[in-house]
Amino acid sequence: MRIDLVTLKIFLTVIEERNFARAAERHFIATSAVSKRISDLEDTLGVQLLERRNMGVRPTPAGVELVTHAKDMMLVMARMRAQMSEFGDGSKGEVRVFANSTAIVGFLGPTIRTFLEAYPQIDVHLEEWSSPFIVRALRDGLADLGVFWSGVSTAGLTVHSFRRSNLVVVVPMQHPLAERSEVSFAETLDYDLIAFHEGSLIFRMMQSCAADLQRKLRVRLQVTSFDAMRTMVRAGIGVAVMSDVTVKTPDESYGYKIVPFSDEWTKLESLIGYRDFDALPRCAQNFVRHLQSAHPGLIQGRAT
Repeated sequence: MRIDLVTLKIFLTVIEERNFARAAERHFIATSAVSKRISDLEDTLGVQLLERRNMGVRPTPAGVELVTHAKDMMLVMARMRAQMSEFGDGSKGEVRVFANSTAIVGFLGPTIRTFLEAYPQIDVHLEEWSSPFIVRALRDGLADLGVFWSGVSTAGLTVHSFRRSNLVVVVPMQHPLAERSEVSFAETLDYDLIAFHEGSLIFRMMQSCAADLQRKLRVRLQVTSFDAMRTMVRAGIGVAVMSDVTVKTPDESYGYKIVPFSDEWTKLESLIGYRDFDALPRCAQNFVRHLQSAHPGLIQGRAT
């Protein structure tokens, strides 16, 4: 077996997720295919890279060492793409964009559509990841640009303020909070929660805020899509905390109502980030410029 970049990316995802099944979901392949690639990689290198456990996997010392080499290779490839792109005008190529679920569902679609119309020979490779992973992926050269929540450390990146949104609580029609004009986050802790997956920054923020209040989240279910959250709320299983850009204002037929939060921390900001504009491939630079022209309110990028 040759050691290829796809296998190394899958390996890094397994390390991040600590789980073959979740890594397989991220790469849209079967869990068995992920396991086979890792086993073949171990056979090729002649070392054990992962310790398989009932609750997941963790890297061996050799696996930790390979993580460093794999990230270095990704950065080398990113620099190569950027340097080769200097020989073109940026009208061809691929832009690798990692974005969180809210950005993909809430507002990125129209901007990407108009970019592809303006640059028909550029492909936008869009992947959905949690905000903390997106920042690490940018540093490691796995992505050209990222769209993620503020609240994660962006040291070493250039970031732009992109979009602002507010968290809201989505409740069943007959819920005690349904007729309120706004609620505090503390009030929602009395009810069962339909939560997003644990890797999401919003879920971590909710856990932190609950801990500050010396309370715990009453997590009834955890799901991985906004559609699933709304469906479970509609069924009366619990309430859900979502961004207002991912849930449309419902009418009676939707089966749920939206109630704004009064807490200041529920006012969130989405950022665009990348390592260094001049080091981006020209097609990725064109994508950044397109974002700036499509969103005139974009704050000038700042290095962190």
